[in-house]
Amino acid sequence: MKITQESRKLINIIFLALVTTSILLLTAFYYFSQKEEKLIDINKAICKSSAEHLAWEIESDIDNLYHLGLSNDSSLSLAKSKTIDALLTELVSEHLRNAFGMEGGVYINKLDDFMGYAYPTSPPPIPVYGPPPRSFNIIKDQCVQSVGRDTSIIQIHSFDPAIFPLATSPIHVKSIPVAAVWVRVHIERDLPLVKFRRVINLVTVISLIGFTFMAMFSFFLRNGIKNIKNELKNTTANPKYRLKRRGGWFGFIPASINNMLDLIEKDNENRHELEKKLQQKEKLASLGTMVAGVAHEVKTPLAAIKIRVQMWKREVENNPELEKNISKESLEMIICEIDRLTNLVNRLVIFSRPIIKNLSETDLGALIEEVISFFDLNNFKDDIRITLKSQKEIPRPKLDANSFKQVIINIITNSLESVDRKGEIHIELKHDFENNSVIVEISDNGNGIPDEFINKVFDPFFTLKDKGTGLGLSISHEIISAHNGSISFRKNSPKGVICIISIPIQ
Repeated sequence: MKITQESRKLINIIFLALVTTSILLLTAFYYFSQKEEKLIDINKAICKSSAEHLAWEIESDIDNLYHLGLSNDSSLSLAKSKTIDALLTELVSEHLRNAFGMEGGVYINKLDDFMGYAYPTSPPPIPVYGPPPRSFNIIKDQCVQSVGRDTSIIQIHSFDPAIFPLATSPIHVKSIPVAAVWVRVHIERDLPLVKFRRVINLVTVISLIGFTFMAMFSFFLRNGIKNIKNELKNTTANPKYRLKRRGGWFGFIPASINNMLDLIEKDNENRHELEKKLQQKEKLASLGTMVAGVAHEVKTPLAAIKIRVQMWKREVENNPELEKNISKESLEMIICEIDRLTNLVNRLVIFSRPIIKNLSETDLGALIEEVISFFDLNNFKDDIRITLKSQKEIPRPKLDANSFKQVIINIITNSLESVDRKGEIHIELKHDFENNSVIVEISDNGNGIPDEFINKVFDPFFTLKDKGTGLGLSISHEIISAHNGSISFRKNSPKGVICIISIPIQ
């Protein structure tokens, strides 16, 4: 199994973290151990000094205690024992009152028993009897050694969880050791290493819990990321694919990715649309240049031919004998065809260079009503209803009224040719506040435009009519583009189409 570069970096980071942590722990351990040794030495010195001083104080009163029967256990009554214990307790308590946390007492060698136990600074409840059971044999053995050796002894004792320095000092009667004073203080709570170990234990427990939690969390993250990664592969194969919605930790990730994919898809659609429009403009520009040249070359010969035919027609009219070879009707037909060609050439000129001359603020409502009346006067088709609906206070855009009128005529003409008897053509004027433009919507309930052709209607010479030239919508598109506007078609419901014209107000 090969180790990747990322895995090798992760291993190096973990190793460096472990080494750094170990160095810090060793340094802390050394520092706290030095501090602990110093604290132990201080407490040992305090206990030893207290024990020796207390032994000296008791020796001054030991003769009185012996007179009470302390030297002979057989003559020591219960009452005398209590009296001696009380006197010793008072002496020890008075001596230890200013030593916080210190306790002590006296071991009587002849009686093999403890007396005078005191712990004046103990927090409630204050112990009455001592030494405590777990420390009894430890204190007794050191007291016996101190009496037997006739010397002060200071030692560190411990049992879980207690740690304490114990100082014992002999008490003499006539230079003979007969008893021993013991003094100790618990230092386990003050030892730096103990505190350090507690911190380490706490940190270890917290670390284990954290590690367990992080392991579970990493496993959860790994599965979640793996699922998202697999779904991202699907988006590569299918751009329309979207990640599943999730809650919790991963909710925002697929949502953000889906939003990004939607934006990319929208940008691609816009780019394709712009590319399509650019291709259309380039194609129209090239075609317009060519058409302008052809129209210029054709117009002059057509005019010359028409003049010559008209002259022949006059000669035929003036000399009836010529009608045997050529009729006036045939000459009239030629003139009509020449006029038709001339009209086509004129339309090609308009297509190649839309005529936009007089821009002025135009009342679109009045202009459209004028066009509607034109169709009504000419009785284009029976039982066809053309209606106009307009919002109040429609702004007046700057237009070349004649050119724009030609656009409306072309659109309505196409609708009239598409609808059947009792058809409807509805025109609506709206103000688009967001884009600061005027919208003209012309809808009908005619035969409509097939889906495969709806994007080709503005191509020059493309037509679905038997006798159409395919220039009406192309010219309309060029006129609207010259006004910095847009024109498009979409399906109407339940049938027919809607033509949407947008003209900027400024």
